[in-house]
This record gives sequence, C-alpha cells and structure tokens, in this order.
Amino acid sequence: MDRKSTMLVVDDEMEILKVLREVFELRGWNVISTPTGTSVLSIIEKERVDIILLDIRLPDGSGLSVLKEIRKNDSSIPVIIYTAYGYEDELVNETIRLGASGYVSKNVPIKELIEVINNILVK
Repeated sequence: MDRKSTMLVVDDEMEILKVLREVFELRGWNVISTPTGTSVLSIIEKERVDIILLDIRLPDGSGLSVLKEIRKNDSSIPVIIYTAYGYEDELVNETIRLGASGYVSKNVPIKELIEVINNILVK
C-alpha cells in the first residue's frame, strides 16, 4: 500500500492550521500541525515528513531559527516559508540562503499554495 505524503504545518494561528489540515487531508495528505517552533525537531525525528510549511513569526521564536535547526539535522526535507509578511526581497533571499525550498505569502489563493507544494515535491 502506498504511504500517504505527510506535511508538517507550523503556525500559531489555529484557524490556519485547521484550514490547511482540511484542504490537504481532502487531497489525501497526512497533516501534522504544531503552533510552536520548538516542537518541530522532535516531530521530524519521530515522523517521516515529506514537506514543512513554516511560519516566520512564532510565539517561541523565529521560523528562520527553526529553519536553521532543521537544516543542521536534515537537509533533505523541503521547507516552505508560509508567512503573512509580503515578498520583501531581503527576507525572501535570507530564507532561500538558509535553505528554504520556497516562500509563499498567506495571502495567495490556496490553489497557488498547492501548486507550489506540488512543484517542489516533483523536483
């Protein structure tokens, strides 16, 4: 039997976690969600995660710090920065330099987010 793809969503906004869980589970994904950055490393140690959607602003620190920690431990999991910030060149460049696979604004239509995720996973 084929294994479902697993997405880890890291965001402190419960409504966003709920919507993304619904959208991706309807598409056959297994979705793990957490509101804190500190829990990310323990989750990816225990679970096989295919992609991570990571908010930049978290209650326990910066998503960029979490991204650095993920990259220290595992460089293969694609990480998409998913943020309410706009597309500020400096921020986008910093996330890519730190190893993010993509950068998506929370304002984009969900269809576009799905497209970005599919494109990254096909690479």
